[in-house]
Amino acid sequence: MPTKSANLGEALDGWLDATTHGLGDVPAGLVDDAAAASADFMLCALISRLLPAEDGRERDQGMEAAGPAVWWTGAVHRAEVAAEANLLAGIAADFDAVHYLAGGHLSAFLAPALLGRRDLPLDAALRLQAIATEFAVRVGQVIKDRARLKGLHVTPLVGGLSSVYALALANGYSPDRVKWCLRLFLSTFRSDYGLLGSDGRLYQMAQAMRQAHAAVAEGGVHTRLDLAAAREWWRPLTTLGIPIDSPNESNESNAAHDLPAGLPDGWISGDRFTDLKPMPCCAYFFSVLAVVAGLRGCVATDSVRRLEVHVPRYAFVAHRGAGDGSWLAPFDLAHNVAICWLLGRDSWTPLPELTRDEVRAMRELVHLRVTSDDLPVTAVAVTGDGTGAEVTLAAGDLPPVDGAARRHAALRQKCDVVRRRLGPAWHAPRADQGAGELLRELLDRSGQDVRGLATGLPTLNGAFQ
Repeated sequence: MPTKSANLGEALDGWLDATTHGLGDVPAGLVDDAAAASADFMLCALISRLLPAEDGRERDQGMEAAGPAVWWTGAVHRAEVAAEANLLAGIAADFDAVHYLAGGHLSAFLAPALLGRRDLPLDAALRLQAIATEFAVRVGQVIKDRARLKGLHVTPLVGGLSSVYALALANGYSPDRVKWCLRLFLSTFRSDYGLLGSDGRLYQMAQAMRQAHAAVAEGGVHTRLDLAAAREWWRPLTTLGIPIDSPNESNESNAAHDLPAGLPDGWISGDRFTDLKPMPCCAYFFSVLAVVAGLRGCVATDSVRRLEVHVPRYAFVAHRGAGDGSWLAPFDLAHNVAICWLLGRDSWTPLPELTRDEVRAMRELVHLRVTSDDLPVTAVAVTGDGTGAEVTLAAGDLPPVDGAARRHAALRQKCDVVRRRLGPAWHAPRADQGAGELLRELLDRSGQDVRGLATGLPTLNGAFQ
């Protein structure tokens, strides 16, 4: 694919041209990864439906039979409304998958946008999802680090672009019209990383999904296209301070901007598959929680009087103190360290395993210390007699996140959670089958309303209100 162009934006555009004109063969591993990411996202949405709203209101009233299903509610609606509702259900607990090469949660956008369309068979949807993932990875490789430095939230930006691309291809648009839709999206959308940890994050994600559908719908009927603007669809990114017009080669200019040294040919999304989450919190915290879980195995929990955790700045950047005593606080690192310590493992679900009082008491013993990015995560537990134990974890000590066994384990974990909550009255999907078969089974059952099937669940504060 012709990517060695004058600048990074033109390199992306060259790849888009080559791919849109002839989609070619998509590697089977990337299609399977799309299936696993989509199945994982549907399970996250299902788990969120099992948690009641605190005020007793049903959030999906008023749906009308006009299109795709709003998963696990028994309702259907127009495609853009169903996609938004499904996105919000899947991301509520921050339990959904991350694609690190793109810098965000791609399945949160692509699964709701593509699955369940009556004009798009599942095999075609997954192939298209794999292609859109590659597009998002290429965009992410160029912009994700600089976007964060500029205070932008990468997921709605890259996820929104990838859903525009996928929807425009699904509608059969010409390459120039696909680019026009991408330009329309970028012409009005931006994001705010500062809202992470609040309902503002949910608003940004929903707004990006709405705007993606609007850009594709409007762009599909426009008769006056600015083709010069369309062919520089990436140009608005430069107005956000992201120097995407830097040269697409290894030189001092790119180094000064912390940009990649040229975009390679081939399928780069296969270099690292989607990471399925084992716990409902920000993925920036995973290395920290792995250290805490390791230390927990060395110390009796009732003897600890202080737990000091040294956190590299890159991991701490997503921390947002909650302080409300809720079980779910996906962006409060100290809160999740407390849960990890009490459970003795770095794996749990949004459904409570501890009381709020237990978590609150442990959280008071957690003290975070921010260190430089080149230092490893370190945790020190000080006991009642003044002695302590320490565990250090370097980046190379972490297990790979994209192995098939790890992804299978995450899907099995989430299926088991659903099975325990819904009991024998609901025929649970089999987690030991392939990702594609599991996804088909979940889609077949997604029209069922599960909200009244789980009884006796505790009322929670926070993300599911």
